[in-house]
Amino acid sequence: MGEALKKEFLTGSIRARRISTACGAEITGLDLKRPLGSTEVEALHHVLGENGILLFRNTDLSPDEHIAFSRHFGELEVHVIGDFALPGKPEVFVVSNVKEEGKLKGAVYAGQYWHSDLSYMKKPSMGSLLLCREMPEIGGDTMFANMYLAYDTLSESMRNFIGGLSAVHDYSHAYDTYFAHLKERPPLTTGQRAKTPPVEHPMVRVHPVTGRKALYVNPGFTKGIVGMPRDESQPILDLLFRHSTRAEFIYRHKWQVNDMIFWDNRCVTHYALSDYDFSVRRHMHRTTLAG
Repeated sequence: MGEALKKEFLTGSIRARRISTACGAEITGLDLKRPLGSTEVEALHHVLGENGILLFRNTDLSPDEHIAFSRHFGELEVHVIGDFALPGKPEVFVVSNVKEEGKLKGAVYAGQYWHSDLSYMKKPSMGSLLLCREMPEIGGDTMFANMYLAYDTLSESMRNFIGGLSAVHDYSHAYDTYFAHLKERPPLTTGQRAKTPPVEHPMVRVHPVTGRKALYVNPGFTKGIVGMPRDESQPILDLLFRHSTRAEFIYRHKWQVNDMIFWDNRCVTHYALSDYDFSVRRHMHRTTLAG
């Protein structure tokens, strides 16, 4: 993701090691349980913006520690579907296939499509921090796509064309398509739809830290281009969706328990793979930073 990937980033004891040619850096030398100084926070913001995702291994954070670490980087969002929050911790969104007494402990089938978290909000999420609690031995990986590269590798004509356009993002789009036939994910209620009306965002956004341009559309929540009928806009969006998820733009993460990934929703999209036995527990905690 630019020149910064060619070097090891260093500040104090913190080091960042490149983990793929597409995006991502593993962070070492940092105790996530202690308060961070402003220099450390600034450094991590920079590395995040350059690399798109930060990987922290062996974190073993409690929910309170997860929340405290996340708050170093901004205000936390509370998800519109409160049923998926960790009891007593509304800032923690639970992604889980685990059932206890016949009730799911979190959002099942969450993120099993390419998307950028909360792109359907007027102020989309800046970033998300997902902590692995339980994971099948085989499968359950998450893929991340570099949207800087997706933009940079478009033709000049296409970059000029979409540079002046905005797209419609809508949370209900995921429910009307990906979740439509899943009884475990019932339709959004009238109240939930009212809290997440369709919004418009530029199809190209400039990252506030790096100044780089990134493609900003995703098949999970982007349902049209402003000012175009569906029969014109959908082929353009489909082309951009295919282009942005080319293999060379993707880092695929194989989770280990206590891994935490901090991803930048401004310059990457992600996809949670469903290639595992759903009778095996997969349980994750996520905090989400406001835009």
